[in-house]
Amino acid sequence: MSEDPLDAVYSYVERAYIRLQAGDLLIRCLDEGSTTAIQQMVEGLVLAGPQSLIVLKEILAEAGQRKSQLQDDLSQIFNEMEKSLNGYGVHLTPGRTPRSMARSSASSFLKLLREQGIEDEGKQMECLQIMRNGKELLKGLIGSIRLLEDIEHYLLDWLWGLAYQSTRNDPKVS
Repeated sequence: MSEDPLDAVYSYVERAYIRLQAGDLLIRCLDEGSTTAIQQMVEGLVLAGPQSLIVLKEILAEAGQRKSQLQDDLSQIFNEMEKSLNGYGVHLTPGRTPRSMARSSASSFLKLLREQGIEDEGKQMECLQIMRNGKELLKGLIGSIRLLEDIEHYLLDWLWGLAYQSTRNDPKVS
């Protein structure tokens, strides 16, 4: 017996709506710097039982997509920083990552400038400003990525729990 073609449309629309809601909640979590909003939603879904598995998977997919976008942004900002500094004759050490750049201090960066022959104080100040501005952006993105990773782990824990519950309650599995 064939399925009603509208069922596929309804399923798609429902998933899109769930992802839209999840996206709004993820934005709220990122703005607040907390996982509370998504946790409240997930707790309600968990109470509803294993039928919430699909919804949790959609939320997880949305969190993963947003994390991927932020990682791309992180990479772009780091590359732009590196490009701007290269314009001043500054070359970041090999192996330097956005995370290591976000942790670097002004004094260690100034030491790097001097080691590379950037002695002009004006150029040093401009390079330091590029580093400071980029560092703040990198820190913000890294914090958001960490928060999304926490949300992903939280969702995965509940997904595994609900999947286990679903198999334990399914008489066909016994």
